[in-house]
Amino acid sequence: MTPDRTVELQAAIDSAAYEGFTSLEEAASDELMRLWGDLADAMRDARNGCWSVGCEDVAHRIAVLTRALGKATPWQQVQIELLETGVYQRFHDLSGVPYEPPDMAVVAEMRAEREASLAQ
Repeated sequence: MTPDRTVELQAAIDSAAYEGFTSLEEAASDELMRLWGDLADAMRDARNGCWSVGCEDVAHRIAVLTRALGKATPWQQVQIELLETGVYQRFHDLSGVPYEPPDMAVVAEMRAEREASLAQ
């Protein structure tokens, strides 16, 4: 028998009111940004750094939302690792969705700042 999750479900539903989205496009864009984070996590968790079924699933979901929105997530909202490895760029090249290529000098600065803050 599974426990009744009414309290947990209600808390999750209630917390959605604080998101402040006024349109489906805003909500979908936010979810797409979060999916890029999920892809970075899936790649990090994949055995030997290989592409996994989990990576494929998240990439599929990114493709669905990207096509539905008709625009790319700005590179500034995507994890550094996905920019450095070219996954973000290759995804858009393969899907045919126009995107602003990341400024790799800025990405390198972001990496340096992150590593400096972790070293402290």
